[in-house]
Amino acid sequence: MIHDPPPLSARALILDLLDTGAPPDFSTGELVQAGAALGLEATAIRTALTRLRQEGRVRTLDRGRHTIGARAAPLQQRIQGWRRVEARRQPWAGGWLLAIAGPQDRADRTVWRHTMRALDLEGFVEAETNVWARPDNLAGGPLIRDRLRDLDAAPNLLVVAASGLDEARTARFPALWPVAALQAAHGQRAAALAASAARLPDLPLAAAAAESLLTGRAAIRAILRDPLLPEALCPPAALSALIAAMDDYDRRGKAIWARYLAL
Repeated sequence: MIHDPPPLSARALILDLLDTGAPPDFSTGELVQAGAALGLEATAIRTALTRLRQEGRVRTLDRGRHTIGARAAPLQQRIQGWRRVEARRQPWAGGWLLAIAGPQDRADRTVWRHTMRALDLEGFVEAETNVWARPDNLAGGPLIRDRLRDLDAAPNLLVVAASGLDEARTARFPALWPVAALQAAHGQRAAALAASAARLPDLPLAAAAAESLLTGRAAIRAILRDPLLPEALCPPAALSALIAAMDDYDRRGKAIWARYLAL
């Protein structure tokens, strides 16, 4: 079962728009206009923009337009690659990647929150106390340390490849992911995209822009949070169908936003 996303904050809206890279930059006026479609006040957009610039997540270009900043660039690259996520899979030889957290990793709540998000985005689940696991079936497996670091995971997080697990773990680990629920949620998300696409032509332009952003955002989040399990653990058809549905929906949404921002 899928749930409606919470209201979008000014901060999240700005980063979402900049993360798409199409267009690659926005003026303050365009961001304020985008906020209006979502019911966000101009002051909220301007305040969020200032704070994001201070954090290095947004930078201002010479011509007074804003684009993604260095601190947000790794996540932007990940988001822009949603169409290609399935290419990360490779044949699975039965090995595992383990991420092991120590007390120092949990000491800073902000760092630990970022660590949990990074582990989730890379498909890890908690297998036992302080140990997160995922199948070692992604291209460039050893590079996962860099991917976790780029997502602001704790720098001392221990990530190791493991094989030859004991019989109990070998039996238990493949069942850590709720595969049936994940596939059902992907199917429901693809159906939601189709239903929204049918509605969009009849909506006022601002309402259509808001709906296309929120609906597309939820679908992309679902795609990026798919753990990309080996086919032996989770058949890929549901994810493939969701990506195809989002590819079509994305074109519709971009056309709507181009018209809306041109007003």
